[in-house]
Amino acid sequence: MKFLISAFSNQFFRISLRAALLPAVILTAGCSVTQIYLEAPPPPDALSEINSFHVNQVEGEQSALFSKILIHELDQFPQLKYLAVFPEVSKTNAAVLSAEVRRYSTNDEEKTLTQTHISLVEHKVLQENPSGLNVIRRTFEFEEKIYSERIIQRTSDLEIAFKVTNIAGDKTLYFKVENASIEQSYRGEEIILLIPDSGDAMIHLAQLLILKFLDRINPEQNEHVVELEKGTNPVPFTFGLLDFGHPRIIRSNHFATGNRYDLALKGWNYVLFEPRTYPEFERFIFTDEVYILLKKSGLPQTTLRSLLEIHGKSFDHNEINIVLSGLLPNQDFKRYVQIIKSHSRFSQNINGLNYAAAHYNLGVVFQLRNELELAAYHFSQANAYNPQEKYSQAWTDLQHLKGEYNPLASMMDHSVESYGKLPPPEGALLQPKTN
Repeated sequence: MKFLISAFSNQFFRISLRAALLPAVILTAGCSVTQIYLEAPPPPDALSEINSFHVNQVEGEQSALFSKILIHELDQFPQLKYLAVFPEVSKTNAAVLSAEVRRYSTNDEEKTLTQTHISLVEHKVLQENPSGLNVIRRTFEFEEKIYSERIIQRTSDLEIAFKVTNIAGDKTLYFKVENASIEQSYRGEEIILLIPDSGDAMIHLAQLLILKFLDRINPEQNEHVVELEKGTNPVPFTFGLLDFGHPRIIRSNHFATGNRYDLALKGWNYVLFEPRTYPEFERFIFTDEVYILLKKSGLPQTTLRSLLEIHGKSFDHNEINIVLSGLLPNQDFKRYVQIIKSHSRFSQNINGLNYAAAHYNLGVVFQLRNELELAAYHFSQANAYNPQEKYSQAWTDLQHLKGEYNPLASMMDHSVESYGKLPPPEGALLQPKTN
C-alpha cells in the first residue's frame, strides 16, 4: 500500500498520533472554541514502576542521528526523565533503553504521466457591418493539449526495535518493534527541482516511531490538546481582514469542546449537506477558469457558447438570474442554472475551505471515538477540497496506526487522493444509492 504526503508538521503529528493511540479518553471542557483537552490513561503495557531512562546505545544505520532524536524526544516527555549518566543499581525506578535500526530504506522511482491541459483561447476577428465600419468581434474556443508530466515517487521505510532492560542488564522489561513507511509524490519540474533530501522523511519516520514507543511505555496519565478548525467567513468589504470563522462550524466546535460529540457531528455534517444558498453580497464572475470548470463538469457545447457572450463580466445576486435567462433557452436555464452559478460564484473558494474544515473536524472526533475508517474518510475528503499536508498527514498517520502499510506492494494505490474517491464507509451520513 502507498501513502501520498508532501510534508509534515511535527506539532500536529504529536497531537494526532498520541490521541489516536488512546483506547479511551476522559474529556474536560475547554475555554477555547478550537481546543479539546484530553486526559488519557496509560496504555496497558506501560512500565508502571519505571519513569527514568538512560539511553545506552542505538545500533544500525543512522544510529548516531536517531540516538540524538531519541534522547531529545525522551527529554520532552514531562512524565519521563532522561538520565545522562548510567544510574546506580539501587535506583529502582530507572531502566536502560536501547534501540536497533533493523530496516532503513529510501527509493526514488521516476514516472511519466500523460495529462491534458484545457485552456480557453480568445480570437479577435475584424468584421464589416452595414455602415461600412470595421467591427472587432470576439470568439472563443477550447484548446486541449496533451503533455507529459514528470513524477518522482519516493518511498521511505523504517523499522526500529526498542528494548528496555533493568539496570543490571539481566532482565528485559519491555521489547517492541515499530515500523512505518511513507510515499511522497513530487509532480512537475519546478517541484522536482526543490525536492528535499531523502533523509528528511526518515527523520520524520524516526520521530513517529519514537513518539509511538514512548507513549506506549509512559506510566502516567497524559494531557493532550486537539485542535479543531473554525472555517472561514470573511466580513464583507473588509478585504478578509476580519474573519471570525464559519458560524455553524464554530457552534459545532463548542459542542465538541463540551464533550457533546453527537451534536457536534450533526452540526459539521449540516455544513456539508445544507441547501446551497447565496449571500446578498455574492457576485458571479465569468473568467477563463470558470468556463474550463464548466466544460469539465459536462456542460453542453451549445450552452457554453451562449455563456461566452458574458466572458470577463460579473453580476450581483439580483442580476445573475436575469442575465442567464436571457442567454439560455428556458429548458437549459432550468437544467443548468445551479451548476453555472455554483462554478462562477466568488465565494466558491470560501465554501471549499469550509467543507475541508468541517470534514477535518469530523475526522478528528471520529478518531477520538476510535472510529478510524470514518476518520480516514473525512480526512481524505478534507484533502480533496483543500489539498494540504495537514490533512494528508492526518490520513497517513491513521494508516500507520491501523498497521495498513506495505511499501513493497507497488501494484496497489493507497494514497489519500485515491482513498478520497472511494465510496463512504458504513456509518457515514451520505451513502451512495443502491439499486
